[in-house]
Amino acid sequence: MTKREKIFYAGAKLFAEHSFNSVGIRDIAREADVNSAMISYYFGGKAGLLREIFNSFSERLIAVVKFSMAKAKDHPELVELNVDALLNDARENRDLYLVGLRELNHDSEELQDMRERLYNIGWEHFTEFLARTGASLNQAEDTRDITFTAVLGTVFSDYLLGGSQYIDNDEKIESYKKVVKSLLKSGTPSLWK
Repeated sequence: MTKREKIFYAGAKLFAEHSFNSVGIRDIAREADVNSAMISYYFGGKAGLLREIFNSFSERLIAVVKFSMAKAKDHPELVELNVDALLNDARENRDLYLVGLRELNHDSEELQDMRERLYNIGWEHFTEFLARTGASLNQAEDTRDITFTAVLGTVFSDYLLGGSQYIDNDEKIESYKKVVKSLLKSGTPSLWK
């Protein structure tokens, strides 16, 4: 691994285990076994490293969603494909997803442009999916960001709330996927009746 890669993975690991605000430059340098000046050299500082990690998370998320939306013929199939692909990718890239999902819900100015880009790209692909499948969307423009975040929160509630106790257990993850798919297919209003 290059020094840049060591710093990237060390930062992702530490931000996932603790939080961006509770991790210092020296902590990252120690974990990566590099001089702390290397973080500024490669990333422009801790905030630049966070942006790089969030960008990597975003690119992975977009790739999975884009693939699922291109392949799915209807909403139920889209849910099936997305849930499986996202949770499988999260298992392989645990730290990136933990950091990315946390940062989606923060209002930090460092990532505002990147969050908006992710929302916009996600909705662009979803709108194309709706047009291709003949479905319609009655979604107000001012609630689309919260809808996007709510869907991701549903898929990744184990990460966000449960301490990721299911994601590493093959047997439990299948049960978890069934519940998440059921929620996303039927929509939460039908469950409140």
